[in-house]
Amino acid sequence: MRLNQLLPKAKSPAGKRKNFVRTQIPRSENLISVFLLILMAGIGIAISIKGKHFDPDLYSVNVASLKSTSEAVEGKTQTVSASTEMDPSGGKSPISAQAVPQAAASPDHPEVTPANNQTTGDPEGGAESGTNPAPAPKGDPMEITLEGIKPMSPTEFYNADTLYEKIDGRSPAYQNFHVLTLRCRTFSVIAEPGSFVDVYEYSFDSPVDAFGMYSLERDPKGKPLDFIPDGYSGEMGWFFRRGVVYVQIIASDEKPKTIALAESLARNRAKVLPENDAGLAGKRSLPSVGLVADSISFVPENAQGQAALKDVFQAKYKVDGGQLSFFIMATKPEEALKAWKSFQDFCARFGKVTILADSNGAKVFSAQLFGNSKIVYVRGGEVGGVYDAADPLKAKAFIERYLKGELK
Repeated sequence: MRLNQLLPKAKSPAGKRKNFVRTQIPRSENLISVFLLILMAGIGIAISIKGKHFDPDLYSVNVASLKSTSEAVEGKTQTVSASTEMDPSGGKSPISAQAVPQAAASPDHPEVTPANNQTTGDPEGGAESGTNPAPAPKGDPMEITLEGIKPMSPTEFYNADTLYEKIDGRSPAYQNFHVLTLRCRTFSVIAEPGSFVDVYEYSFDSPVDAFGMYSLERDPKGKPLDFIPDGYSGEMGWFFRRGVVYVQIIASDEKPKTIALAESLARNRAKVLPENDAGLAGKRSLPSVGLVADSISFVPENAQGQAALKDVFQAKYKVDGGQLSFFIMATKPEEALKAWKSFQDFCARFGKVTILADSNGAKVFSAQLFGNSKIVYVRGGEVGGVYDAADPLKAKAFIERYLKGELK
């Protein structure tokens, strides 16, 4: 007996499924496969031939369907004359003269372009339907008589709405300080071919706003100027406030002749522009003894986080090897007292307040708040004090000396 007859039969891995292998393919299936291959090849050839021949009638314009767009619209300035026919051949249609008004050149502004002729404030340069763009801002040309320079370009003029065209992302800060106009011009340095100096003059609605913008952009590393109080110089620039004007003089390079002429231009503008310090009483009250150079800043509102403190001037002072921060607001006596009481209530709500003895006609309180000390006074139309001081005794002594007139 054979061995395989003694062993049990193994089950098929497929279970009850029958093993089936198709050895012949029906003729019908072969014919269908051949037909499909021929059909796909034919479609490919047709697409290739069609793509090489353009049919101009396929995308022709139905002029009749556009007739309504050439008719005048009631209550709106028409953009296409009713007599204008659209050229289907691709030619440009003439536009009504009313649609794009042209600004005439003037001696004050010899070059007028679509960019600087827009005064609508629309960043995209568009005007509202039915309205014409306002005329470009104008003013007196910047004529500077100074040996060694000559104008390189005409004077440019911008107003608050068009300022973004010249300084782009910085314009909102200027608008917050109520800028009115920008007048600028470029002057070439005769002795240095290719060198030039840019002169920017920003006019604001008040000396206070001009100072505010100047202090906001001030470089703490700048060097004080010896010919004007509110000014400093950098590596290639001179920046200062004169009256309602914030001036920027910027040299193209650090060549000695270029730098010398840039400084001469700065001195010229500081001398020629009219002086006006109206509204800067608070700044004038800041003592000069111990004043850290170029530390004066202007806060138009919400100084010290207080809504009642507006148009505040702040500065830092060197005191006994350290520094103290001091602020002043000049206003009407009733407004000053109101702000002082409001500040006192705020400090009492979030810290500890102590009413100090009057000093030379001033009411004074001290406060411990958020780990620092404040000494705040009010006298007449002036409210001020030391804030965020690490040493309350030094802060108190500073205020007492100021109120006694020892710090001027």
